[in-house]
Amino acid sequence: MPNDPGRYNLHWDPDRLPKPTRDGARLKDDIEVFGYCIVERALEGETLETIRRRLFEQADAERQMHNKKNPANIDPLNQWVGMLLNKGEVFFKLIQHPLCMSLIEHLIGPDYLISCVDAQIQHPGAGEMPLHTDQWWMPGPHEPGLRPARPADAKRNTGGAIEPLPSGKPIAPIAAVNVMWMITDFSIENGATRLVPCSHLSGKQPDPSVPHKIASVAALGPAGTAFAFDARLWHGAAPNRSRESRFGITTVGCGPQFRQLENYPRGLRPEVMRRCPPAILSRLGFSAWSSYGHTGDPDARVVADGTESLGELRG
Repeated sequence: MPNDPGRYNLHWDPDRLPKPTRDGARLKDDIEVFGYCIVERALEGETLETIRRRLFEQADAERQMHNKKNPANIDPLNQWVGMLLNKGEVFFKLIQHPLCMSLIEHLIGPDYLISCVDAQIQHPGAGEMPLHTDQWWMPGPHEPGLRPARPADAKRNTGGAIEPLPSGKPIAPIAAVNVMWMITDFSIENGATRLVPCSHLSGKQPDPSVPHKIASVAALGPAGTAFAFDARLWHGAAPNRSRESRFGITTVGCGPQFRQLENYPRGLRPEVMRRCPPAILSRLGFSAWSSYGHTGDPDARVVADGTESLGELRG
């Protein structure tokens, strides 16, 4: 649903926008064309209820302990609950979901890493989040003759683009894909995420002004729905004008050559790590990829920690 479409020149046909489906081919086509797709009934039954109970309990306890913020949303009434894989075995079901993970693999490749599993919560009164991309840190193509951008100079919310039209020039390739799980219903009233269809092909960062200057659609659905999107897509949480909190969980997959948002090799709790099979540990960045990330043996299935790495030797 566009936000006040009379104000904008829409760059998409509303009748062709993605609709909820479990058809894998349709989902892959939607995310390529529009930059996002909507997965119907991604979570159901006891799995959904168990995730809800565990997240509600964890979020309530953390809200009483601290006010740590996701740098992408510093609104005082927005809550971020990070490192969910430490906070309940049920959250591992998200990174093992066959259909949703197939969408990440489709765009990133079979060696993708899990970058984060965290909760984004819009409590009543939370405001509008600036439009942004989750790939703001990715340098764009370098045009010969011009000074290239320095990768470490990248900063959030420094874009100024208004038009989300596809670029006529080369753009940065995709490096990450986000799957957001609706743990409660997502509605216009409670701050459902706003998306700008097709903006993933613009090669630009959006104007971060609030209120938004750019037309968007709301990702709506009942609890258990998920939507996956290209990390280059312009998006942002809407204000929560309801009396209920809106709970979502983001699961990001990234290329193996990119730094993860959550540092699992450093931050995954030892008892959680011990429960993980090697395939899951590899997804979490505990394995080298083409020798990158090794700790002495580039062929090790799971890299050694510091206590197992070779130190000084004497002949």
